[in-house]
Amino acid sequence: MTNTSMMKKSYQALVKALGRGTKGSRSLTLEESTFLITGFYDGYGTRSQLATSLMLMRVRGETTDEIAGVTLGIQSTISPEWKTIGASIDWPCYAGKRDMLPWLLLAAKVLAKEGERVLLHGDPHSLSHRLHIARYVALLGIPVVSSPKEAKSALDGAGICYLDADHLTPLVSLFRSLHQELGLRSLFQTAIRCVNPAFAPVSLRSYFHLGLDTVHAKVAKSVALFNPESKAVRVGIFKGVQGETEVNPRIATEITIVTGNSQQGFVLPTLLEGVIGITKFTSQLETEQIAELFLSVWQRGELISHNELIPDTQRVTQLAIASVLSSLSAIYLIKGRCQCPKVATQLALKAWNDRENKLIELAKNPLLEER
Repeated sequence: MTNTSMMKKSYQALVKALGRGTKGSRSLTLEESTFLITGFYDGYGTRSQLATSLMLMRVRGETTDEIAGVTLGIQSTISPEWKTIGASIDWPCYAGKRDMLPWLLLAAKVLAKEGERVLLHGDPHSLSHRLHIARYVALLGIPVVSSPKEAKSALDGAGICYLDADHLTPLVSLFRSLHQELGLRSLFQTAIRCVNPAFAPVSLRSYFHLGLDTVHAKVAKSVALFNPESKAVRVGIFKGVQGETEVNPRIATEITIVTGNSQQGFVLPTLLEGVIGITKFTSQLETEQIAELFLSVWQRGELISHNELIPDTQRVTQLAIASVLSSLSAIYLIKGRCQCPKVATQLALKAWNDRENKLIELAKNPLLEER
């Protein structure tokens, strides 16, 4: 039997392990889950075998080893040249929002001004009914890149760039087509968010459904165990707004920080208790109006402490700034820049006020009192 035949037979064994029935089936190990991806990528598995495996795992419920294995498998298909771009923050944005703009982009721009090298990446072609950051990066002058060379150049010049995940690996479009064909999500949607293509020292993870924080923490540890390059990466995990990688300022947010051999947690307090509800105002704006709103928030935005009867534009501005401050605070904690949520919020406010060398006394902001 040739090596190719043996590998094809080994791939077929994965499907059998998953589908032997109620008593005979089992979940895949981390190594087997990795081979599920690499074996298909290398031509040992077929599309139908992959789709069948994904469906069987979905029905039973994917294990953390399976998600970690798929994550490692995806990572192995990404060009090692991405490691050379020198990104300091890996910021995956795959969920999109239902009806609000991605204020996280303003936070990313602040970090770039501070000297960080921020790699944003996402898949705007999946869940296309949502508002993905790809729609808005150009409005904020964030370079769009498609190769490691372009990314390095953009990070050298602007400190920030956006990458469509289709340029990372052809597996993204494959899994997207399977999702659309079957009408069924798979563990790929979780695993792709766990991929840190440039091996940045700080990597963000967001989730929406209860319990996924624990899953992401276990996956991060497993990936670090089997990939030494990931051992020192500080992975920050939190529940994002509508699942997107942006901290919600209207609720207290638990942040879990995981490395290969440690785990710690913080609670970022509510920053905008006075403003209630999320308006759909921004989803009704034209592109030119959205650009003007982004510019207005960036140039003149200040945070107030009361939910007064103010126009929609001002309410959105308050939510926007609070979102930026909350996301910045979380990242400062994840980076290890400070060990106290109150200090993180103070650092965030200073960074926001310094974005155009505009200073506001911290002591005058009632939102930071008694935190």
